[in-house]
Amino acid sequence: MHYDNPSPTVQAWIDRGDTYLALERNQEPLKGRWNLPGGFVEPGEGGPEAIRREVREETGLEIEVIGLIGIFASSYGDGPDRIPILDIAYRCHETGGSWEISDESAGARWFALDDFPEPAFEGERRALAELRASRRG
Repeated sequence: MHYDNPSPTVQAWIDRGDTYLALERNQEPLKGRWNLPGGFVEPGEGGPEAIRREVREETGLEIEVIGLIGIFASSYGDGPDRIPILDIAYRCHETGGSWEISDESAGARWFALDDFPEPAFEGERRALAELRASRRG
């Protein structure tokens, strides 16, 4: 019997005042689209450890996890190579580090929630909707 279980992933909504960090993807899938710092959870990691590692690898920043935005069923990739994922979205604050984006990204920018571009992945789009709704709340 084969179970098509989702792989756990994490995403960081790093706030700086009234703006959040987005990265422009420099690789497939969805090259050129905006997404959040994050990635796949490695064996032995919990969510907060995974998101701190991913943010450090992708941006050089150190973060504090403030809270959970939500956990969203999604997928990574498209077509027959799609991987089902369970995407854990965290709200975070920048605490230090040395800014340097990795080659996974073509660029980076801070956006207000109202101006945030449509994120590349479904879990990120759902997290953005949750953040916007909680602000109106």
